[in-house]
Amino acid sequence: MNKITLLFITLCFSTVTNAKLVKVSGVGAILASNAQQWSCVVDDKSQLMWEVKIDTDGLQSAQNTYTWFDGDSGVDNGEYSHNCQWGEGCNTQAFIKELNKSDLCQSSNWRLPTESELITLLVYNDDNPLINLNYFPNTQSKPYWTSMSHDHNNDVAVDVPFFYGGTKGSDKSFDSYIRAVRDVK
Repeated sequence: MNKITLLFITLCFSTVTNAKLVKVSGVGAILASNAQQWSCVVDDKSQLMWEVKIDTDGLQSAQNTYTWFDGDSGVDNGEYSHNCQWGEGCNTQAFIKELNKSDLCQSSNWRLPTESELITLLVYNDDNPLINLNYFPNTQSKPYWTSMSHDHNNDVAVDVPFFYGGTKGSDKSFDSYIRAVRDVK
């Protein structure tokens, strides 16, 4: 086998084995990377499936924001929680409950991501927001909630700002965006 053929096979195999993001339809079917409509994305390295936001009104609208609430701490309906277009409970717990009822991508085990999970979506480059928009269109250049409360202040939750990256803490009564996740395993 000549060196060029071996190099071509190696590059093709490397491309396949390094594949990271896969588009998924609303009913759970794997789609081609050039698909124009998809509802979820699987990260095959982390084995996580991510919700994809839409540019129209509804539960998955990219414009919806939420207060942070898990039933034990946070704000169920704070003074800022008037920015979701699908229901009355504009908080993280209500959103996750409704998303699980919707059976998005044939799944009903959606949750808020941990800090370490959400930062895996950050792509540090000159784009704004700092995410792969080919897979996550309609992402806002704003903070997205994680499932984590601050270590030293239970009134604060950790969020990931997609305009400069990293993580920070925000009062749970403030509105932020959500990108739901689930385990594929």
